Amino acid sequence: MLYPLILLAWYMKNPFKSLFKLFSSKEKKKPLTIEELRDLKLRTEKIEKEIKSRAYISEINKRYNKMTDRKRRNFFRKAS
Repeated sequence: MLYPLILLAWYMKNPFKSLFKLFSSKEKKKPLTIEELRDLKLRTEKIEKEIKSRAYISEINKRYNKMTDRKRRNFFRKAS
């Protein structure tokens, strides 16, 4: 019975810690170099392309599954 309460307390404490760390950062952020900006831009473009391709593949799979489901239903109608 004690374990869920500890888990709940840990879960509630962690978001506040991460939020506190975000605002109380002691290190100064250095400006990014041109190479780092280019790498960052390439990574974000790659992620966006992956997301678009996954959505496109998911759409194709949905259409294919719908088509095979229709064929399967029609086969059982013809058989009976």
